[in-house]
Amino acid sequence: MHESVFPFYLRPRTPFLFDTKIVEIIIICMITAATFIIILPGIRGKLRTFWIVKVLTSLFIGTVILSVNFTCDWEVGSITVTTVYKSFSHTMVNASIGLWVGLRGLNITLTGDPIHQFNETINYNERFSWETRIQYDTDYQEGLERGLPNPILYVAEKFISISPCRLHQQYCASSYYASALMW
Repeated sequence: MHESVFPFYLRPRTPFLFDTKIVEIIIICMITAATFIIILPGIRGKLRTFWIVKVLTSLFIGTVILSVNFTCDWEVGSITVTTVYKSFSHTMVNASIGLWVGLRGLNITLTGDPIHQFNETINYNERFSWETRIQYDTDYQEGLERGLPNPILYVAEKFISISPCRLHQQYCASSYYASALMW
């Protein structure tokens, strides 16, 4: 197999079930809360109740802020379509396309309805990051080289930096300032 032939996938892709960063944030905050609960018997009198409420409220607010900052659920949308699956093909597939926009990038999913069509499993979950301006365009170019299906590339193309839709500039600027305000 040649590496320059785009329709062939170089590595296996599996659908992503959950974001590990959010799980890490929640575990760290729960460990911190458990530590304060263990320390709690050492605090005397009425201050004990005040300290536990103060610490747990602060941890809860911090966990929510960090989770929102790293989540991909800022804006969500999905649609069921009948579309062309691959470039230069007239084969149509029934699929559901999902878009999850977050502060750090976006996820585009493509799930066949049914999942197995034309002797293939149509179940994709692709992440495009825009932490830097060049990163999104690089991720999009890698998706082109890997031969992603047309529906994913079509949606991702709307967010590249040279797109006439200018969605990239709008979402990057708003996510940058929203993230900065939360930090």
